[in-house]
Amino acid sequence: MAFPAIERSTVALGAVGALTLADLYWLLRVSMVRDRGQLATFDAVFDAVFDSVLSRGSEWRGDQHTASPDEILLGLRRAMPNAPSTTGGVPWTTLPSVSDSDNGGGEDGDELDDDAAIPELRPSAVADELDRPFDSLDDDELERIGRLLEGALHEWPTRRSRRRRLTRAHGGPIAMRRSLRDSLDTGGEVLTLVHTRPRRRPRSVVVVLDVSGSMESYARAYLHLIRPLAVEHRAEVFAVATELSRITPAARLRSPTDAIESVTAAVGDRFSGTRLASSLHQLLHHRTWSTMVRGAVVVVFSDGWDADDPARLERVMQRLGRLAHRVVWVNPRAGAEGFEPSTGGMAAAFPHCDCFLAGHNARSMRAVIEAITAT
Repeated sequence: MAFPAIERSTVALGAVGALTLADLYWLLRVSMVRDRGQLATFDAVFDAVFDSVLSRGSEWRGDQHTASPDEILLGLRRAMPNAPSTTGGVPWTTLPSVSDSDNGGGEDGDELDDDAAIPELRPSAVADELDRPFDSLDDDELERIGRLLEGALHEWPTRRSRRRRLTRAHGGPIAMRRSLRDSLDTGGEVLTLVHTRPRRRPRSVVVVLDVSGSMESYARAYLHLIRPLAVEHRAEVFAVATELSRITPAARLRSPTDAIESVTAAVGDRFSGTRLASSLHQLLHHRTWSTMVRGAVVVVFSDGWDADDPARLERVMQRLGRLAHRVVWVNPRAGAEGFEPSTGGMAAAFPHCDCFLAGHNARSMRAVIEAITAT
């Protein structure tokens, strides 16, 4: 075998991971065998190395030099109609697709037999749930989506600190003390200059979750994303309905079920009206909570339906924009076709948002995570 073939096999093994012996056979075969004449040699070496003889049932026929690749694969399928994937047969995903036996056969118009029909590759249930709105998912589906969202947070926004770190890479001011001290090992001759660079610190994140009646079907799904922010990265979480409530201790529970139940119990005015301007004003003027907002990434999960005066919300958002590093507004209504933030409180808050995103399904939450974790 040539070295490029070995490299291809090594890369493929690293990408696929643990395999059965039959799967390993096909992975090595497609990576190494480049000509039909090498098949017999490859099979003999594989059986000798792994001390096993697979019932492949896929020998090449002598008349295959005139057949098309699709005809060859269909012939293999007919030769082993009931063979499971662990017996070493050709994986079904590599076979030509036949969606309906009534559609006819190959190029000559010959109809395929029923036993030759191969199922289409269809999306999994989770893939279908990624595109469905949160308000159409049941509790089990929301729990599966929640696990995906919890595993999607791998990074965290950072800020530049006043403290500095030493580095031997070029760039930045020279650390004279450290450079001279290192020169003692070389008789006072400075051979390597040590530089300093600013340290990066985790940036604060403040989450404001609208739990009013209009957000009832979305608040539970958002909690699955907010919980790892609070547990792993120490984000501060507030709930908004008719008043502002700090729910960070409840959101930091390790169990998702316990966390959601604790948040539900902690917010007495959940699924009621919305006083967004008054709640944000309370957050920005509280003697303790207001310090959390300064220089933080503030994420607001709300549809913008507010009972307060839009002019007041605009003034509050102006102050929030000045204090926060970045304001990310997630509106589940923005996923609707033709949506425009032109009504009431949303129209007043929109000009003061650094990012305005739709959060109507799990796939749209990828942009939300990127906006939160951007440096």
